[in-house]
Amino acid sequence: MKKYILIFCFLFFLLNNANGAVVKVEKKPDGWQLSVDGEDYFIKGVSYSPSKIGESPDEGNLRDWMMIDDDKDGRIDVAYQSWIDKNRNNKKDSNEPEVGDFQLLKEMGVNTIRIYHHATGNPEIQKIYRHINTYNHPPNKVILKDLYEKYGIRVMMGDFLGAYTIGSGAEWKDGTDYTDLQQRENMLKSVEDMVAEFKEEPFLLMWALGNDNNNEESRTNASMEPLAYATFVNEVAKRIHELDPHHPVVLVNCETMLLDIYAQHTPDIDIIGINSFRTVPGFGTLFHEVATKYDKPLLITAYGTQRPLIVDNELDEINQMQVHIDSWRDISNQKAGKNKPGNTIGGFAFEWMDTWWRNWNPGQHNLSQDGWHLEWHGIVSQGNGQHSLLLRQLRNVYFAYQEMWTKEN
Repeated sequence: MKKYILIFCFLFFLLNNANGAVVKVEKKPDGWQLSVDGEDYFIKGVSYSPSKIGESPDEGNLRDWMMIDDDKDGRIDVAYQSWIDKNRNNKKDSNEPEVGDFQLLKEMGVNTIRIYHHATGNPEIQKIYRHINTYNHPPNKVILKDLYEKYGIRVMMGDFLGAYTIGSGAEWKDGTDYTDLQQRENMLKSVEDMVAEFKEEPFLLMWALGNDNNNEESRTNASMEPLAYATFVNEVAKRIHELDPHHPVVLVNCETMLLDIYAQHTPDIDIIGINSFRTVPGFGTLFHEVATKYDKPLLITAYGTQRPLIVDNELDEINQMQVHIDSWRDISNQKAGKNKPGNTIGGFAFEWMDTWWRNWNPGQHNLSQDGWHLEWHGIVSQGNGQHSLLLRQLRNVYFAYQEMWTKEN
């Protein structure tokens, strides 16, 4: 009898371990609550997609950071070899040893990073990604396991679901069409490949679908064909739940547009993700808008300075820090048990590091004519670029988050 009990316990352990963490969202009397293996979990997240100066998706030479080992020492460069330029002289001085981004993220208080898109060694999926070399290789799951096991940081894994034509197979000039059956099949295959690859990994927190797809700048027709988009999103979410019942699915939306459509046609979405750069200060009526229109837990999937303030070609770090502080306080004050409606489960600050390719010249730290200055959102900068991809200048906002996140339950 004892032998059978031991066998049962062993099999139970294997099955439980094979599924990784069990992540749930539940509506309780005081608001929505996210939990991991039964423990409350509030997302203190950062959008993480470091890129080397000179590399760009527009040039076709952007590499997956999880594969970059330029000094060929067997360590992923950004994860373990970045260093802090303490005196901002753009030189690696003797008192500036390698630290690595993973350690810097941990010390900041981050518990989750948001990453897009998943790499794949599947030849069928690689054909769909044919114009995007960044993801056409097997994934480096070892690095993500280390991120979780040594540094305590989990991952929200995202599929663009056709944003920027990634995964749909559409041409850039045409954009992704959610009424096109072949494109829908391509995108579903991409998601299925992602889920099959990562669903049992201990670092996985949840799945994310899309990124501002309802914004025309994402190169999709979601805003023009909202019903087709919403029904497809629900089809994909339902399929994810069939493959993996242990991790929730987030729909990542640009602001609150189409919430009425989602409320009617996406019942299988677990969490509504909103990319919002409101600076009221904070998010104003956003939490109540979502609670009124779409009764789902709210995750702020990207937030920060709407238009970074640039003075004498330098970022105003005090302004950046204050915007982030106000935003996080608003997010934190809307968690379950605090202010009503209590529908927020956390947020992802945008973004970890300045990304020099966003204003079209990847070799220069450009300002933009429209004032959005997309290359200046980093919590850390790359200095003058001479030591990209490893130099880190920690901005004031880094220390503000460190103060808030390491002391906050």
